[in-house]
Amino acid sequence: WHPEIPDEFLFLFLCVISVASVFRFFLYSSMFVLSTACGYHRLDRQQRTAPWAKTGETIRLARFRNLTPRLGLEDRFTKALEDRLVAASPWRLVAQGEASRWVLQGTLESYSSRPIGLSLGNAGTTASAGSASRVEVAVVASVELLEGQTGVVMLSRRGLTFSNQYRVDQNFASFDSREAQVIESLADDFAESFLTQLLEGID
Repeated sequence: WHPEIPDEFLFLFLCVISVASVFRFFLYSSMFVLSTACGYHRLDRQQRTAPWAKTGETIRLARFRNLTPRLGLEDRFTKALEDRLVAASPWRLVAQGEASRWVLQGTLESYSSRPIGLSLGNAGTTASAGSASRVEVAVVASVELLEGQTGVVMLSRRGLTFSNQYRVDQNFASFDSREAQVIESLADDFAESFLTQLLEGID
């Protein structure tokens, strides 16, 4: 005896299966997007033709020279490039003083901070009249890739300019912290931009 299954039941059963399949699809898709969105963007996934872009070769990062009046700027840029090399490049970073196949050295040439977007403020208050509503920070840097044994310059990028802005309010205590955040952002932008150009062999 084979009981006959009502059409309504079959329809409901198929709907449940379809909904579950769609839910699993969106769940897996969301997991994939989250996994690719976190952390540094990998710069070593595709095949590169530059002779210095071989996976596993050693590279040493010399400390940046700072020719600007902004103290400690070299620390931010050296750290940003170091983090990017470790997390998202094909090379193996070695410590200072160790022999390496390649050497990266950079110079911070200029640093500027200028007010833009003036606010008229309160005409009756001298201190608030004509104050800046935003500040633009710009950094100019140069970087060279050297052959580790001979010191021959393989690639040179000069005059790399990066700028960003931050909003100013009347809380003067926040000026330094906001400018520091902008510098961190500029250092990260610089590190990713330069390494991308380096891996693509752009000169």
